[in-house]
Amino acid sequence: MGLEELIHTLRKNEQKQKDDIWQAVNTEADALREQVAEAIADITKKQAEQLASACQKSMRAIYADAEIKTRQKKLFAFQALDQALRKAAAENLPALRQNNYKKVFAVLAAELPERQWEKIAVNDADLEMAARFFASDIIHPDAAISGGLTAATADDTIIVNNTFEKRLERKWHLILPAMINECVKRYGKSGSAENTE
Repeated sequence: MGLEELIHTLRKNEQKQKDDIWQAVNTEADALREQVAEAIADITKKQAEQLASACQKSMRAIYADAEIKTRQKKLFAFQALDQALRKAAAENLPALRQNNYKKVFAVLAAELPERQWEKIAVNDADLEMAARFFASDIIHPDAAISGGLTAATADDTIIVNNTFEKRLERKWHLILPAMINECVKRYGKSGSAENTE
């Protein structure tokens, strides 16, 4: 083997070594790229899961807050409706005097327990009617009474309030739910009167 052949062989081996080194470097780089891509994908997946979890948690908090606010608004609306309906009902109590009121007054007076009543308060228009049931000297007008009467013993130890106002107050917890149901039925979710026929 001559010197030329030896140099040629060495160059060939050197080129092969270079090619092998480059091949190894490229293979290692590809493996590293794949590892990096997998790591990025894994991190991205974990971040996406964490983000989705955080979004779900935020959405639950938002929905819960919205539900609380909706309930509060409903409660305030029902309270306002309660006040408006109670006021309207109280304002309409005098209309109850139009239908057979003499008989109604007699029933209300008869419901009083047997006592020595010393003070009877009635609507101004009921003074004569009350005189049929009680001594006129114990009967006093009370403009706040729309119908019915109050009776009290001399020392006010016993007071019976048998007025329209008191009866409305006592039964309001039964009347209000029915009225609210009617309003909800009539106005529904839209807030305007709907056809209920």
